[in-house]
Amino acid sequence: MTTFLSPETETFITHPHPPESVNCDVLVVGASPSGIAAATSSAKAGAEVILLDKEMGESFDHPANTFFDGMFFRAGLAVERDYVLHDLDGMHIVSPGGCVLDIPAPGRFIDRGRFDALYLERAERAGAELLRGEAKSAPLGGSGRRVRTDLGEIEARVVIDASGVDGLIARKEGLSPLRHPEDVAWAAEAVVELPGLGEERFFEYFVGSISPGWKATFSPGGGDSATLGVFVRGHGRDVRPFLDRFIEMFKKYKSADYDVDDMRIVSVNRGGDAIATLPGEIVSDSLMATGAAAGMSGMAYAMRAGTIAGEVAAGAVVSENVSKKGLLPYIRRWNREFGLEYRMGRASLETLRKMSDDEIDRLAAGLAKTDLDFSGSFFRKGLSSGIALARSRPRTIPTLIRSFAEG
Repeated sequence: MTTFLSPETETFITHPHPPESVNCDVLVVGASPSGIAAATSSAKAGAEVILLDKEMGESFDHPANTFFDGMFFRAGLAVERDYVLHDLDGMHIVSPGGCVLDIPAPGRFIDRGRFDALYLERAERAGAELLRGEAKSAPLGGSGRRVRTDLGEIEARVVIDASGVDGLIARKEGLSPLRHPEDVAWAAEAVVELPGLGEERFFEYFVGSISPGWKATFSPGGGDSATLGVFVRGHGRDVRPFLDRFIEMFKKYKSADYDVDDMRIVSVNRGGDAIATLPGEIVSDSLMATGAAAGMSGMAYAMRAGTIAGEVAAGAVVSENVSKKGLLPYIRRWNREFGLEYRMGRASLETLRKMSDDEIDRLAAGLAKTDLDFSGSFFRKGLSSGIALARSRPRTIPTLIRSFAEG
């Protein structure tokens, strides 16, 4: 039986496994935020939808547990109190030498288990069938793809791979969905407890060699709870040594305010983020990739990408054209909404990656004298950071332009 916890009734809802062979219009692989959004939008458009995940309904801690309102609004989503654990006033960007940039940007620390359960229930209400199982492959066959699962075979007109940065189905069926797979940021995040630590109001980014290629983070979760994480590019999947070093550095950073010897590590979570990868081949006959599987990072933006994918898939089924050509509107729509934003974000991140700690310190000191606005969309953040980089360190302009042009 498949089970998941309803956030409204606090009871478990169950569904039987499918028979050995079933048919559907759209099969979504992966109950990630993008996958849930794809299943919901496709079902709302009238398609017969199955959402398949091998861990459907299980609650886990996720590295993606904080968002800023501007990105949520940009993606057409509303902030709901049902899953918010702690409100944030903004972010601090901390340079290697300790220079702090204070950026107002309302945000939220959320209960990811409750967030996912809420949206899963909405997918089911829209008409999607939720099944717990694992997709093995999805070769072309019949009028679409014959998806081999541990539950039997599912024949789907369109398959949407929303299974995360590894994108196993898309890759197995010949797509290269990430343009820069080497730039996946692998994450390790510790849930910690320390009296009063979670009551802080600013999310903190630490940049430089403490977490090469992207960032280390402190996210207060309310009360005594917080998360400390590293998101590292270019050092493989095992980034726990970077996390251990960051925790020790963080203790020294906060030692004037807390008795840091009392900090307790509750758990450590791992994952991958496609922050700098960009979409590659994300559409083939009867097959699409979305969210992190397609190089689309950020929870809110991934959900918007999933929504677009689901709508296009349902439309292709209705028009009886599930070929690659019939699914191309997905790429066009995503590019119109987000393509420029992601390219600018990658360019800024690549520029920062190539700077030494001393250069970052000098950059931060220069930025501290300017007016920064990172409160809006991913594009606004990327554009603001790019302009700020160029103004403060003019010699970074060639690198920024080259990274943007290369995409």
